[in-house]
Amino acid sequence: GMVARLAAEAQTLANILDKGGAKLWPAIVDQIKAQPGYERALGAALGDDLDASTDAGAPVHCMPIVGNSDPALPAGATPLSQFVSGSDLLQRRLDQIGLVDAVDGPRLASSLKAGQLLVTRDGALGRWDGLVAAADAPSAAAERLARRNRLAELDVEIAAKRRERSEQKAAIDALAAALETARQADRAKREAWRQAQHAIG
Repeated sequence: GMVARLAAEAQTLANILDKGGAKLWPAIVDQIKAQPGYERALGAALGDDLDASTDAGAPVHCMPIVGNSDPALPAGATPLSQFVSGSDLLQRRLDQIGLVDAVDGPRLASSLKAGQLLVTRDGALGRWDGLVAAADAPSAAAERLARRNRLAELDVEIAAKRRERSEQKAAIDALAAALETARQADRAKREAWRQAQHAIG
């Protein structure tokens, strides 16, 4: 049924994610969570950097650096950090990535400060130094983030369906019990009636 189908999809996704995660060093992509719909923006804006490790012992890793004098994004761009959670290591970088609508991108690109980037939800981007990339096929990181989000959705759906099913079962059990009680009462009444008739006769 429905639950079995959802569970099968969840298992497939879990297997794919496990295969992707067999690395010596924990990758930051496996610690962060993009809100559903923002996976492609994040994947495009950070690219291979999402494979960097959170472990300071790894050859390529992210280390915490607090920025205090970073420039603000152009007005009309929303920091991508608002749509990503799970690790402070990317906070400074994500604060300098502005999420924009495709129509506003070119106009805002000219007011980017050094190090800043604009990205659309579907992954088109423009960088402060003039690099522009069209929205392309989702990156491996974006796919991974989207799969993890789908897996979380499936967990919720499966739990809801199971709850629904056990509630239905409980309701059916209660009805069956009520019916049995009614039958017993009916039998008792008939028996009492028979005894009364007998007493008269």
